[in-house]
Amino acid sequence: MPDGVIIEPIPRNVTFEQMNAILTFRTLWLDMAMWMRNFIHSFVHDDPNLEAVTNRLYTGVPIRFYNALVVFYGTEIAEEYLNRISNIIVVFWRLVEAMKSGDQEGVQSATRELYETADQGAAFLASLNDYWDASRWRDLYTQYINLGIQVILAVLEGNYENEIRIYDRIQDLTVTMGNYMANGIIARGLN
Repeated sequence: MPDGVIIEPIPRNVTFEQMNAILTFRTLWLDMAMWMRNFIHSFVHDDPNLEAVTNRLYTGVPIRFYNALVVFYGTEIAEEYLNRISNIIVVFWRLVEAMKSGDQEGVQSATRELYETADQGAAFLASLNDYWDASRWRDLYTQYINLGIQVILAVLEGNYENEIRIYDRIQDLTVTMGNYMANGIIARGLN
């Protein structure tokens, strides 16, 4: 794995339902990364597809998380997570906007809010499942935010070779996040 990213292992002898959960949560996190990347490119370059990409990122991704989590945790918890993912997306949006316009105060404010949101999201997930550790989630979210900021900078600088390398790391990270989320559900025996 590049740059020391360790993919969260999956349990041995998984059932069909358990493997389906693993693939679902991997796909959700990969979609989050892919649509966030598309949004960054579209926003920075004023692409005509910005509205469609934004709608998919802001509406489609959180709804898919909701649909996956509602099965295991019910409506209230799934809705709370939908709101948290939506908030991360909005704050990243503000960060891209501030970085593009050179608004340093906006960059600092959005960056601070992203890390606060990560802390809150980690605590929320840890409260739902004994398998999920708040410090592990905080670390995963922090890595995601750090790499997301690096992608924004690389796109703004036009350094697309570096942006691709960073995105490769994000893909590995999001597989880990998906595995960790699914492993917690499997360990809890909710499937």
